[in-house]
Amino acid sequence: MKKFIIFIVIIVVLIGGFTIMNNSNSVVEASAPSSLKKNSNENEEIKKKDTKDAKVENTKIKVDIKGSVVSPDVYEVDSNARVIDVINIAGGVTEDADTDSINLSKKVADEDVIIIYSREEMENNKKSYEEKIEYCKNDNNSACATKVVTFDEESNNSNETGVININTATVEDFMKLSGIGETKAKSIIEYRDSVGKFNSIEDIKNVSGIGDSIFDKIKDSITI
Repeated sequence: MKKFIIFIVIIVVLIGGFTIMNNSNSVVEASAPSSLKKNSNENEEIKKKDTKDAKVENTKIKVDIKGSVVSPDVYEVDSNARVIDVINIAGGVTEDADTDSINLSKKVADEDVIIIYSREEMENNKKSYEEKIEYCKNDNNSACATKVVTFDEESNNSNETGVININTATVEDFMKLSGIGETKAKSIIEYRDSVGKFNSIEDIKNVSGIGDSIFDKIKDSITI
């Protein structure tokens, strides 16, 4: 009888253990889909973010490069490209190229025109100047440094002017203009980024805070 009771106890213990194991497995199986779903959603969000970042990084713009380069043409480049990148895409500069007046590290923008002058052109542009500075002609060269020199080709006279290109100028550049502080400078750039390039210097008056009085002060110091 004693052995029979022990046998019954063992059977009960085994059945109880088997039941507990089944319940534990059911809990794991029930929770697994929820965990997998969460991980799947997180992976999907990461994938969307990576795709979005890739689209931003891969934005393409078109830039026109002319002058003393091997293959002058209009090229499609990344939006974060620099002047030197466009020059390299165009096959590099020719032997007679003079890049002293070109800002090679400048970021390019859509519809920019980059002109690489020859040494002969630069010598002609210098006229009577003995010190070589930014001798770009007044022909809207997007790659020129901010400070340019304008030339009166008929009279062979040159006037050095601190002219700022309002389509490429930075906040610091605008703050050099009379009546333009940091707030107005940022407003100009925000307007330019949202609306697009200025088609004339008068368009800058469309920026909030830039009226006729300020325009009269800066009109001789800005260009496009």
